[in-house]
Amino acid sequence: MRVTSSKTPEMVPYMNRNRAAFTLIELLVVVAIIGILVTLLTVAAPAVLDRGRQTASLNNMRQIGTGFQLYANDNEMRLPSRVQTGDRWPKLLNPYLKDVKVYADPSDKTNFLLKKTDPLSNAPNNTSYMMNGFNDAGAFENENVSIRLNALDKPSETILLGPQKGHANFYMDFDEGNQNDVLKKDAFAGGSNYVFADGSVQFIKKVDYDRDSYGNKLWLVHKDSKIP
Repeated sequence: MRVTSSKTPEMVPYMNRNRAAFTLIELLVVVAIIGILVTLLTVAAPAVLDRGRQTASLNNMRQIGTGFQLYANDNEMRLPSRVQTGDRWPKLLNPYLKDVKVYADPSDKTNFLLKKTDPLSNAPNNTSYMMNGFNDAGAFENENVSIRLNALDKPSETILLGPQKGHANFYMDFDEGNQNDVLKKDAFAGGSNYVFADGSVQFIKKVDYDRDSYGNKLWLVHKDSKIP
């Protein structure tokens, strides 16, 4: 049996138009959902961007840590010594880096890439980092002091490099109060990345760094030394 529709041709377009339209309630629900999504993205975006910058910083610093290892291997296991004249650590490590851009930390809003300065300059320091000044080993007074990588008490607990505020210092010096004045302890999410003598890079929260002078002790060559 053939079934015929009772709808006239004139009625079909009209009824289709009714079915395609949104009701006011449906429209309000869609608007509400879009608003929630925008809010979530607004809240999450800064954290996601910060996490991305932290990861980029970690990768850069890991390359610098490898540079320290390679430099030591070619120099009787000696790390770059502290110098007042001649080539300082950024230039000494450069031959062992894949790209000098690793000297620009993503958290540094005035890094050399943005300011278009020379990262290998011996004065001033145009990198985003400062190296361990080996104050407890006497290097602050005597630039001829040389630290052997394989003679460190605990390489995995000895910081070689950390981020700084500005670009005024090549070395982290307790004698000058750099641990309080220019060390950047909160570059990302309340903490910062640090290069260690074993070539690793670790993220340390500022609250952990400051607790019982834990972070300051990590700069010491000799772990039984008194913090200057």
